[in-house]
Amino acid sequence: MKKAMVIPRVWKSTDAAAAAKDFFTKPRKTAVRELMRELCSDDPFDHRCAAELARLVSRREPGILAAYGDVLAEVAAALPMEEWQARGYVIVAAAHNALTRSQRLRLLPLVRARLAEDRIAVRTMALEAFAILAASEPELRDEAMEMLEEARHSPIPAMRCRAKLMLPLLMRSL
Repeated sequence: MKKAMVIPRVWKSTDAAAAAKDFFTKPRKTAVRELMRELCSDDPFDHRCAAELARLVSRREPGILAAYGDVLAEVAAALPMEEWQARGYVIVAAAHNALTRSQRLRLLPLVRARLAEDRIAVRTMALEAFAILAASEPELRDEAMEMLEEARHSPIPAMRCRAKLMLPLLMRSL
């Protein structure tokens, strides 16, 4: 029996930017429904693309997916290790859409777990998510400031860059 050849699909940052632009041109309910359907699909490629789109639209308009805040957290917890990009993207989207204290506190252990992962990209996105949560939760701010200060001096360029990006957000919340 002949094995089928698997051709990997490509999703570039330009594709993500175009998808975000398209998202905001559609009626809101339709765009959100399509995004969540892709995020909850069985296809890892769809997860990754939808997770990145969720992150991008949530950065631009925090709370845009608030009705699905709990679903975003559940997806973030359920994605397997090999889907590391989707796991990182969706944790940031979940943080942007955790509008209640209880949602933020439920998300916190998952963010902390991501901060301890081996993959730098996932840790970097978890650092961003932690800072987002800390901006709304005063008791997390000192810890977040320590993390960001430590990351600013990290030998890892991505950690330094993310820390510099997140410091103004946290400083505004003080």
